[in-house]
Amino acid sequence: MRIATAYAYQNAIDSMTERQAKLVRNQEELSTGKKLLSAGDDPVAAAAAERTRSAQRRIELQQRMNDFATGQLQVADGVLSSVGDLLQLVREGVVQAGNGGFSAADRHQIATQLRGYREELLALANRPDGAGGFLFGGQGSTTAPFVDGASVTYQAQPGEQQVGLDATSPTVLDGRHTFMDIPSGTGTQSIFDLLDQTIAVLDDATSTGATVSSTVRTAITGLDFALDRTSTKRTEVGEALRALEARDKLAADGSLQLSTQLSKLVDVDYARAISEFQNNQTALSAAMKAYSQISKMSLFDYL
Repeated sequence: MRIATAYAYQNAIDSMTERQAKLVRNQEELSTGKKLLSAGDDPVAAAAAERTRSAQRRIELQQRMNDFATGQLQVADGVLSSVGDLLQLVREGVVQAGNGGFSAADRHQIATQLRGYREELLALANRPDGAGGFLFGGQGSTTAPFVDGASVTYQAQPGEQQVGLDATSPTVLDGRHTFMDIPSGTGTQSIFDLLDQTIAVLDDATSTGATVSSTVRTAITGLDFALDRTSTKRTEVGEALRALEARDKLAADGSLQLSTQLSKLVDVDYARAISEFQNNQTALSAAMKAYSQISKMSLFDYL
């Protein structure tokens, strides 16, 4: 009898200890909202959860890059729109200057107007990007890429700056291609050189009618090429923005799927946890009652 009583006594203690441990576990799950509290709880699930978090971090990084690129391209689109509007004003002024009835004073007035447009165009070409660089800084420039000396020169590295992981998007545009390499005859010419040459002829009181007419024709052709180049750049920017929007949607969908997957791996099922907590409470109470009864037993209970 004593052996049986000791065995029952130990069983009651073991049962209470087990139920208390389970209750502590239940309380931790309910208070943290997590069922995977350490890698030791479920090594396979813990490894899967870490892979999921790594994928989430990658998506978050791509989304930040996408947001940055979107902001840059939206600004670039606005600037290119302003460039197009300005070039159209220049073209209208040049066409007006070709009026055979204009005097030298009339042409001088138009030249002065064109000179102002040129300065505005240069300011747009040197527009900061808000991130320490310039929108048309090519591969990257911390100083204004277009320098106005005897003529305007492009001193940045041609090309485009890109950001992204699996897919990239431009954030800085190629200023040389946008403003400097405009088709002209058999070669190329910068829009600034074209303006300078046109202004010089219109500002020269000794320019003949034939010289003015030839200059105006050349300028209009060059300006049409420049307008076409600007329109092409805006189209490229628009396509890049649409691609970013599509990638953002994919990233958002992927992020949601990963969040759901991670939740299944680590988050507690409250209904299950509460049910287990209540069951363990009941079992602990029963074990404590059994222990109490066994503790009161003595040899005389069996005589």
